[in-house]
Amino acid sequence: MGTRTPHVSPDGGWGWAVVLGCFVVHMIMDGFVYAFGVFYIEFLDYFGSDKGTTALIGSLLNGMYLFAGPIASVLTNRYGPRVVTIAGGIISSTGFTASAFAPNIYWLCVTFGVIPGIGAAFMYVAAISCVGQYFEKKRAFAMGITLCGTGIGTFVLAPLTEYLIELYTWRGAVLIASGIMLNCVVGGLFFKPLNLKMKREETEKLDINKREVTLDQDSSEEKASLIVGKSDSFLYQKSSDLCDSNVTRSQSNMETHTNNDLVLNTNKSSPSCPNTTNSTRRKVWTNVDHFLKKLYTIFGCAMCLDIVYIFFVISNCFGSIGSGIPYIYIPDRAYEVGISKTDASFLLSVAGMANTVARLVFGWLASREFANPSVMYGLSLLLCGIATFVSPFNDSHEFLVCYSVLFGACAGVYICLNAIVLVHFVGIDNLTSSFGNMLLFKGLFLLIGTPAAGWLFDETGSYAITFYSDGIILCLSSVLLFIGYVLNENKLKKSRETSNVLYE
Repeated sequence: MGTRTPHVSPDGGWGWAVVLGCFVVHMIMDGFVYAFGVFYIEFLDYFGSDKGTTALIGSLLNGMYLFAGPIASVLTNRYGPRVVTIAGGIISSTGFTASAFAPNIYWLCVTFGVIPGIGAAFMYVAAISCVGQYFEKKRAFAMGITLCGTGIGTFVLAPLTEYLIELYTWRGAVLIASGIMLNCVVGGLFFKPLNLKMKREETEKLDINKREVTLDQDSSEEKASLIVGKSDSFLYQKSSDLCDSNVTRSQSNMETHTNNDLVLNTNKSSPSCPNTTNSTRRKVWTNVDHFLKKLYTIFGCAMCLDIVYIFFVISNCFGSIGSGIPYIYIPDRAYEVGISKTDASFLLSVAGMANTVARLVFGWLASREFANPSVMYGLSLLLCGIATFVSPFNDSHEFLVCYSVLFGACAGVYICLNAIVLVHFVGIDNLTSSFGNMLLFKGLFLLIGTPAAGWLFDETGSYAITFYSDGIILCLSSVLLFIGYVLNENKLKKSRETSNVLYE
């Protein structure tokens, strides 16, 4: 078993530069993702396809954005957030460039949906992981600042997209969007890998333990496990960046002695061929076993068996469908009732601004000692569901503006506190893998839910059933979240009681 390297989050310093870079990435990346509703109307008019099939483009964009989460998590652990973010920006820009030459809807499903979605997943997971490592006490506030880039991006890029479409048609607008997307590469340059700071006592203790393990002459299987089972903290950073030089030398010596011992043990058994074969076979299977366990840990499979995590993931799956559908269909719903395209795109801008304000306010509020992020998170889902359910009662422009403000604010709270609540449920050590797997399941739900909302319109000729259903889904998401919250509190209470008994 590897020993996890203890570290102290800076809660400031270069972390604020990381927040700035993350803000830029979210502003551009999410801005265009949420502005898809503007492109959606143009794609309907240009290709003449039904609403469900056309919505499949946005479904793939949002779905791959989430579906590629586990892959992004593994790559972030392996190569670091900077490299992964830069790669994501280039991938998304390439997809948008290819979309400008699309001959049909199915081409756009790949170039406007799948490819940019994968790039967005890379940037999203890497950015969240990096900010989460740089902040602890101020994590909620830092997350609120970075994620409010989504709201500002939606507020700016939705009307900008409509303006560019009027000037250059949707093909020209997509081509310009690909150039803007490359600015995410600049934001990714700020994601410097965190230099984990170890306390003196912990460093000395780690050195002593490693020397003792090095001198231990136990079985070769245990030594092999020591080599494979290194700390996850070393996955994407050089050892010289992670700890003091004496710790690095100790680790190097440990591996050198261990490898030498393995060679010596093999040589000692050479006179007996059966023993040598069995020993080699055991070593191979031991290394394979530990590799699979490592892969199992990286993908967070163990977390998938935790009942609290299961409730949180299911809640998020329903929440992602519920919060994603209005962003795609609000502009077209307004356009269907006679509102101009400019005013319809303005609804997204209003939702984006409300989203920004809510993220800032509740991101700061969640970091206060008296606040309970999980309760605020659940209530925002409930309020968002109620607002969505009653929204079909009136289709006037004024009413839709009010609904957009309320929906945008609630969605902002939901997204802002998502990672914060997840940390509370699973712990910071499991953030990257659990977050990535959660995105995987959310992506699967979005791939089905978003086109289904369009097909409901095709069957009924109205968006009323779509928004009624969406409101119910959001309310159900809130209920599941609160069930998971109660279960988690009970688990923490039992853990504290057990710790007190052992201490006494």
